[in-house]
Formats: sequence, C-alpha cells, structure tokens
Amino acid sequence: MPPLNSLDTWSSRTEWKVEKPKSKCFLIGEGANTEYWYFDSLATRLAKEGKPELIELTPVERTEGEKNQSSPKKLLEHAIAVMNGQVNGSDFIKGSDRVVVVFDVDVFKNNPDGYATLLKDFRRERIEVAVTYPSFELYLMLHKPGALETAILPHKNEIVENGHAPGSRRRYIEKLASEELGMNPKTNHHVGDLASNFEAALAAEARLNQDPDLAVGRLTSNVAKTIQGVIDDGAIDK
Repeated sequence: MPPLNSLDTWSSRTEWKVEKPKSKCFLIGEGANTEYWYFDSLATRLAKEGKPELIELTPVERTEGEKNQSSPKKLLEHAIAVMNGQVNGSDFIKGSDRVVVVFDVDVFKNNPDGYATLLKDFRRERIEVAVTYPSFELYLMLHKPGALETAILPHKNEIVENGHAPGSRRRYIEKLASEELGMNPKTNHHVGDLASNFEAALAAEARLNQDPDLAVGRLTSNVAKTIQGVIDDGAIDK
C-alpha cells in the first residue's frame, strides 16, 4: 500500500474521488533535489484538493546519471526525451500532455544572446519554461510572508549581482535564503513544506518581473504564475 501522502493515492480512481486526470504536466527542475522536493510536495497537496481536475502535475525525478547534467541545454534535451517516451515513467501523450522546465537564468548573466537563443529552442519544441533570476532560492523565499519587503527588495542590488556573500563562499541569494527560511534549501527535504504557502508566493511573485524574455539582470520568477496557469487550464469550470 502506498504511503498516505503519495500522489498516486490521491490521483487514482475511487468511488469517492474524481476520475484520474485526462492529461499530465511533466515538471522538470534544474536542481537534482530542491525543485523535485518542492514540486512533489506541491503536486501532492493540490491532488488532495482535487486540483487541477483535468491535469495531473507530474514532477520528473532525475536519475543518478542525470543529476549532474543541469545546464539549461541538458534540461531541454531531457524534456525532449520525456516527450519522446525515452525516460522511464514518462508516458507522454502528444497532443494532450505538456512539459514545463524550470531553470535559473544567472548562468546567462554575461550571455543574453545565448539565453534568447535557448528560449527560441524551447518554444520551437513547444516546451514551457519557468525561470528565476538569479536562482530558484528567490522563488522559495517568496513563500515566507513579508520576505519580499523585508529581505528581498532591500537587497535587490546584491541579489541581482549574485556575487558571493561577504565572508562566505556561497552566493548572496543562497545564504540569504538559508537565513530567511531557516534551512539550506539545497540539502533539506523540508523545502517541500513551503508548498503549503504557494498562494503567498503567487501573490508576491506578481511584484517581480514575470516575463522570461526580460529575465537577465532582473529579479525574476514566473514559476508560480506558470503553475497557476496549469491549474487554471485543468479546471473543469474555467
């Protein structure tokens, strides 16, 4: 018997639950652990609430051989493999299912043209993107009520510059996020607990840049917006 919080438990057909969603949205994150922990928790939470009714959020867990292949170009290749059914468990149905790739844009800080080309590659393959600048930690911090006003905006310049924090080998946003969230998001699976505050992140995110085309050099996150779009698309009563 699967654990009580298993996504499979909540998305299966029973006498008292709705039918299994008709299509899937595969979520592929850049990080080997953090993004998966978060999206797995969010998908489970939404499934318990019966959301979205017609689409199942399906986080893709990276295998050992893929965990170190996190560049955006590798993620594009992985997404295409999912769509072609070349990844274990990726029963992708063309014309029905969709793929969202989540990645950081800070690697393109000095290469905006390369980033623009990459976005075109994703769109040509009809793969959606949810991006953050400088990194996913920014999006995670938005789940803490008030963090945008007290921790993010006052340090906007330092976050955008994304250099090392004073006296630390860690990037500024990484250290700031650890302090604000009370854990290191890269190593603590409790990062998934933040999914309970998805609505707070959705509201706070709207005050940042949410246009992927304008992400380089700007505080950016369209992760919550993208997920909410999937929820809205998958609602029975739109």
